[in-house]
Amino acid sequence: MAITAVLFNPVLADSFSATVSPPRFELQGKPGEVIREIVEIDNAGDTPALFALRTADWDLTDSGGLTIFPPELQPNSCRPWVRIERRALRLQAQSGKRYRFEIHVPEDAPAGECRVAILVESGDDSGILARAKNISFPIDGRIAIIIYVAIGDATPELTVQSLKLQDVNGRLTPVAILENSGNAHGRPSGFLEGRDANGTRIDFAIAQTPILPGRSRETAIWEVIAEGAEASKLSPPLQLEGTIEWRGGKQKIDTTLK
Repeated sequence: MAITAVLFNPVLADSFSATVSPPRFELQGKPGEVIREIVEIDNAGDTPALFALRTADWDLTDSGGLTIFPPELQPNSCRPWVRIERRALRLQAQSGKRYRFEIHVPEDAPAGECRVAILVESGDDSGILARAKNISFPIDGRIAIIIYVAIGDATPELTVQSLKLQDVNGRLTPVAILENSGNAHGRPSGFLEGRDANGTRIDFAIAQTPILPGRSRETAIWEVIAEGAEASKLSPPLQLEGTIEWRGGKQKIDTTLK
């Protein structure tokens, strides 16, 4: 089935000027519970705007890109659990509104993770058009508010499968391969200390990227660079020590990367 890519960040232009806060919810629930939350939706533009709102199923690609599925319910979708305040929202220029939504967890919901999005899109019935050399074409503006709900005792179980040095954005960087065998997404954190072949100490922090259940993902371990300083010119091999942590677990790191 075809999927449509969408960015986490708001698209700011004359035609679409919505912003949301927070852009992500990581919630905990139990069977039979009703979870109530509020998101702030703002019109950052200089003219009034109409926004359409709806729920959607989503997934992450292996590289961490967000994809939104078509309106049809996907297998095991929890979208029927979600109640949204309204499906259209008109905001004056430079104004905002607190927007309410609820998640009704069924009594028989098994332990696991509900993942759903609320989409904020242009509500202009005439469509959004841009012009280039007298040719009109539509512009698609969209924000996805990402929602995770861990049901019951759902928890991530991350394992560091391997570590390596890899060229990332033109810079030699430690990279961890993390696998999640749990039933909720995991988000690693932690600081590590490195020492390269020249004896230079380099401090690192692992990127807090989400890893969905049953997935593996390459996660960069970025150098912590002080303000005004330049990135180190790493000379392998690199001795790396520290701890990578996640909700409910951690793993010690003590290795040499060549």
